[in-house]
Amino acid sequence: MITHGHMRATRFQLRSAGPDSIGGEGVLHVVHPSLWRPILFGGADPGIVIAEVATVLALLFVVGLHVATVALALAYSTIVHAAAVWVTAKDAAIASIYLRSLSPRDVCAPIARTSAAPAFVRPAVPRIR
Repeated sequence: MITHGHMRATRFQLRSAGPDSIGGEGVLHVVHPSLWRPILFGGADPGIVIAEVATVLALLFVVGLHVATVALALAYSTIVHAAAVWVTAKDAAIASIYLRSLSPRDVCAPIARTSAAPAFVRPAVPRIR
């Protein structure tokens, strides 16, 4: 059963019609949860966790191993990881959707009126001169 609002699920079923069933009941297949659940690191998206670990390691080894630096790294990783787990529980693909939303540009040049010249649109593939 899949509950709304959380990524909790116990089973996923796929119904297919076999060659013996013409308009009748199909064959019920149970799909293993590892085939449809997202891959998470500690309950968060892998990209977020890798960025979090890189930031903590940079903080520890670039600034130096001091008590204050270690305490700051622990506080940072605890707060950021808890926020990442909370966001991932709401939507497991939130990081990829956010990154995908940053890349597209306007595909249509806006035109103010029918007699106005269209705005300059850069070509997708630059010309080599």
